[in-house]
Amino acid sequence: MMTSSHSRTPRPARPGGPDPGGLFRLGRGDTVAVALSGGVDSAMAARRIQQTGIRVAAFHLILSPHMTSLPEAQQVAKLLELDLHVLDVSEEFERLVVEPFVQGYLRGETPSPCVACNPAVKFGLLASQASGLGARFLATGHYAGLHFPADSEIPCLTRPRDSRKDQTYFLCRLRPEHLAAAVFPLADLTKDQIKAEAEKLGLASKNESQEICFLAGADYRAFVAERLGKKAWKEGRFVDTTGRELGRHQGFWRYTVGQRRGLGLPGPEPYYVVALRPETNEVVIGTKSDTFGQTFFIRDLVLSHRLEEQRFSALVQVRSRHKPAPAVVEVLGDGRAMITFDTPQSAIAPGQAAAIYQGSRLLGGGWIETIVETNESGE
Repeated sequence: MMTSSHSRTPRPARPGGPDPGGLFRLGRGDTVAVALSGGVDSAMAARRIQQTGIRVAAFHLILSPHMTSLPEAQQVAKLLELDLHVLDVSEEFERLVVEPFVQGYLRGETPSPCVACNPAVKFGLLASQASGLGARFLATGHYAGLHFPADSEIPCLTRPRDSRKDQTYFLCRLRPEHLAAAVFPLADLTKDQIKAEAEKLGLASKNESQEICFLAGADYRAFVAERLGKKAWKEGRFVDTTGRELGRHQGFWRYTVGQRRGLGLPGPEPYYVVALRPETNEVVIGTKSDTFGQTFFIRDLVLSHRLEEQRFSALVQVRSRHKPAPAVVEVLGDGRAMITFDTPQSAIAPGQAAAIYQGSRLLGGGWIETIVETNESGE
């Protein structure tokens, strides 16, 4: 959460309208912290704020002593003539993101570490440090937009102009206090525009960042196996939905719900992972139709605004590459909610985030906990 004793009163938000990325509410007396990764997107986010005349304070997070893009961030800061504050948060990142990632697989879940990282590290640890240096707002290079409801000074997230780069799913657990200080300068730009502007500045494009940064493009199985050591190699059974054994595997955590490739099981039609059973070290295998579910529960629900109705229609996205589908959301209290899709969806995986939208606006999200109904009709 970003707080400050700075005396300036923030400019009131435009009532009931879009404010691409939150730039409208910035004033000359503000300082905006920018999370500078060393890549083009965060660099251009900083540049866009500079072009408004607002002061930029650049920060770079060291997430691991063994993997850092600090030299790239230093080059960007030099090019933009910015002082760079370097924060080593590797211990906190290990505790808040990496270890829960490993433990999630051991619980039979499919973790989404980026969804966990954004509120805890970027809009948590970084925002707190930046606030102590007088920064009222925090900007990142995410492709996301902001919309201010007519009855609130707190914005909600909205999808950006470039739908191909939409990153709102990964921001679905930002709390109102995070959104109150958030700025997304790339909201109204496309990736092609960003690249073109970066080239004019002399910023060299590099490969797109990996979805899970600490894996550095490697397979998660090798990472988890290294953490587990000898405990990783525990043989178990592949079983079908009736409990019949189909083969043997080397650990249930090596598989994810909906997985098709790499099973090594011959059959009359392609097999898919339907469910994981950590308690018995079993991987349940079925056909494509067996992967479809309709009703599930989520935990630790975060919402950007108080809801007038506890049961409402929405679009729900259950993984980063899933097309949001119509559903009914029923808020149950204690951070839990029940979601029922209008039509069954494939591969609803415990541990992933469920992001809840109304139109292009993001209401919030929670962690998928239990799937209570499967549907064999599938599509």
